[in-house]
Amino acid sequence: MRKIIVFASVLFISVSSMQAQKKKDLLDEITKLRNELKTTKGELNDSRNKEKATLTQVATMEAQVKDLKDTNASLLSNMSNFTQLSNQKAKNLETSLKSLQEKDRQLKLINDAIGKNDSLKLATLTVFKNALGGEGNIGVQNGMVLIVLPNATLFGNDDSHKVDDKGKGVLGKIANALKAKPGLKIIVEGNSNAISFKDKSISDNWDLSAKQAAAIVRALQIDHKVDPKRMEVLAKSEYGSESIETATRIIIDPKFDEFYSLVKENMKNGPKE
Repeated sequence: MRKIIVFASVLFISVSSMQAQKKKDLLDEITKLRNELKTTKGELNDSRNKEKATLTQVATMEAQVKDLKDTNASLLSNMSNFTQLSNQKAKNLETSLKSLQEKDRQLKLINDAIGKNDSLKLATLTVFKNALGGEGNIGVQNGMVLIVLPNATLFGNDDSHKVDDKGKGVLGKIANALKAKPGLKIIVEGNSNAISFKDKSISDNWDLSAKQAAAIVRALQIDHKVDPKRMEVLAKSEYGSESIETATRIIIDPKFDEFYSLVKENMKNGPKE
C-alpha cells in the first residue's frame, strides 16, 4: 500500500513537474512571439515610413520630370520662334540689300546721265565760245549753256527791235554754231528796260521784249536758214534784266524733258537679269 502511495506521489510530482515545465516553455514561447511581433511591427513601421519617403521622392521626381518636359517644350518653342525670327530677319536683310542695290543702280544711272549731259553741255559751250570769240558773255548756268548779249549790241538802242548790222554779224556766228550742231535747240529770251519808247506802237517793256526776241529768231530763220522748229521766243520785260543795261539771253538746248525722261524710263525698266 505504501508503495502505491509513494508511486502515486512520485507520479503526481513528475506530472506536476512536467506541467510546470510545459507552462514555463509556453510562457517563454509567448514571450518570444511577443518580441517577434514587436520587432515585426517595428519593421512594418519602418517599411511604411520608407514607403512614404519613397512615394515622396517619386512625386518629387515626377514633378521634376514634368518641369523638365515643360522646359524642354518651351525651349523647343523658343527655338522654333528664334528660327522663324532669324529667317524673317534674313529675308528682311535680303530685301534691304536688294533695295540698296536698286538705289545704287538708280544713283549710278542718274550720275551717268548727269555726266553725259554735262559732257554735252561742255562740248556745246566750247562750240559757241569758239564761234563767238569775244562777243557776248557765254557760260554755263543752272546746267544750261547761256549766251548774254547786250541789246545795244543787237539793236543799236535799248528801245529798238530791229537788228542792226553789228547784231546781224553776231547772229551769223550763232547761226554757224547752230548749223554745226543740228540737234541743238535754243530759247531766245527778250529782256527790256527801256524808259521811253520812240516807236509809239510799242506799249511797254513786255511788248518790246517780245518784239526783240522775235526779231532775233526771225533773223536767224530768214537770213541764216535756221529751222524755226529749233527756236522758241520768251519775253520777260524788265523783270528778267541781267543789269541796268538790258540784254537778250539765248538759252541753248536745255533738254530737261529728255534728261528726266531718260532717267525715268531706265528706272521703270529696272535692272536687267
